[in-house]
Formats: sequence, structure tokens, C-alpha cells
Amino acid sequence: MLRLLRQMAQANVKPDLYIITPFLIVANRMRQTVRESGVLKDWVDQDNWRWTSERIGTVHTVQGREAEAVILVLGAPYPTQTGARNWAGGRPNLLNVTVTRAKEVIYVIGNRQLWREAGLFRELDKRLS
Repeated sequence: MLRLLRQMAQANVKPDLYIITPFLIVANRMRQTVRESGVLKDWVDQDNWRWTSERIGTVHTVQGREAEAVILVLGAPYPTQTGARNWAGGRPNLLNVTVTRAKEVIYVIGNRQLWREAGLFRELDKRLS
């Protein structure tokens, strides 16, 4: 995720994006990681704390909002975390809200092999190249 943000910053791409995840613990860790990385310095028009609070969160926190791009960070990267992946993949609204927030592009970060077995994420896997 940080590598993608750094590439966008270096290309002077306006950061009109949301970084979202199905999981609260992942959202909190992403906010902390982005703040500590310094990637937002000289890139966003507002302070880092505010930007990360408004633009990084769970699927539920961005419901009703849109941005040019969405970065979906799936989390639950270990084979033993099937319950978390199945919970997220068994809720059609989670995936629907995620993909409909993006006006132009969606980036998906996660273990594709594990996530394609999680319910509705099978459909997402089929549509990704």
C-alpha cells in the first residue's frame, strides 16, 4: 500500500482516494502506518491526521462517499484466517460498497489465492486481470 501511495505522490497524482478494508483492526493499523511513513508530507492539502482519519477506514466508514480511486486492503493474510475472510466474503454489501466507491479505478491488495475462496470474492477474482 505504501509503495502505491509513494508512486502516486511521485507522479503528482491528486490523492482523491479512499483506502478501505473490511476490518477495523486493519484500518487502524493502516492509518498509523501511513502517518508514520511520511508519504503524505507535501502531497495532501490537509494535515496527515485529518487526511488519514477521513480517507482510511472500514468499508462502512466510506459508505455514501466516492473518490477517483479506491485501494482495498483485504487483510486476513494467513491460511488459518478463513473465518474472517468468509465473514467478509459472505456479506454482499461489503464488496458492493467497496467497488462502487471508486469512480475510475480500484486497487486490491491481499493474498489472491486465499481470498478467491472467500464467498463473493470469487466474483472479484474473475473480474481482476
